Amino acid sequence: MEVPFRATYFDGKSARACPVEVLYDGRRLRVKGEGVALELYLEECRIAPPLGRTRRVVVLPGGGRLETDDQEAIRRLEKETGQNLGQRLVDALERRWPWVLALLVVLLLFGWAFLRWGLPAAARQAALLTPMGVVESISEQALRLLDDQFLAPSQLGPGQRQELEALFREVVVWMGGGYPYRLEFRASPQLGPNALALPSGVVVLTDELVALAKDHRELEGVLAHEVAHVLHRHSLRQLYQGAGLYVVIALALGDVVSATSLAASLPLLLLQSGYSRAYELEADATAGAYLMRRHGTTAPLQTILLRLEASSGKVALPGYLSTHPSTPERVERLRRLEQGRP
Repeated sequence: MEVPFRATYFDGKSARACPVEVLYDGRRLRVKGEGVALELYLEECRIAPPLGRTRRVVVLPGGGRLETDDQEAIRRLEKETGQNLGQRLVDALERRWPWVLALLVVLLLFGWAFLRWGLPAAARQAALLTPMGVVESISEQALRLLDDQFLAPSQLGPGQRQELEALFREVVVWMGGGYPYRLEFRASPQLGPNALALPSGVVVLTDELVALAKDHRELEGVLAHEVAHVLHRHSLRQLYQGAGLYVVIALALGDVVSATSLAASLPLLLLQSGYSRAYELEADATAGAYLMRRHGTTAPLQTILLRLEASSGKVALPGYLSTHPSTPERVERLRRLEQGRP
């Protein structure tokens, strides 16, 4: 196979440019021009990768080079030597913008699909694989941060605490999971009526929520909801999703250093972002199933959810604008669960 083309020769020792005729005869490059006569084996030469529509360069032994506008000739030489195969594909794409746009769309769709399904799936597996020692470390550090910034000692009396602790023990015995569950009492005018579940099974109940409830069944529904978050590892999964894939892998492998640094973000995630729509509805369904087994009704959880919304005074966003389920939607789902409807 012969490949003839015109080029400009530079000897690598001066800036002098010399027009030359080049012929590849199937084995060697023959370069001829004024004062230039070279015969080189093609294997000794390096063909520089293409860069847009700039001139192609063949680097010669000894530092000289050939520059040419004959793109087709250089592509034939690349094919002969097997050089720059990947770069040739990139160059072909650069010359075909519809392909580039199509690949960009594919890349964006892949990124969206990964964030929508891939990362949550990875976070779920990481949460299931995270060692309990790491889970407890995250929880204890998060509780200390909550105590420093948002919580105060509880003012509940010993008798009231004992009643609620007994109620909590009944809930966890029924719901299971094998976690080292613990109920913590705190006051918090800043947070108001609230309950929080930490990944290790620690559930924090505020005095304000106890005061808001009309009976223990309402608090039982809240406790069952928080235990459901623990069982499904919602806080870990949401934390990992926000942290990204690198931290997901590190924590799944038991990286205590990463766990320590990540624990600082858990309180704000629980208090400001809350749980995702899917997680809240899943916890409601688990708590509702518990209440149906225990009492044959989901009314206690429905009632306190409505009272919590009334006490907070928040304006709910339409469902299509909010990442969290509205209270009426949650109550309706609990009613349908009670009636045996999907």
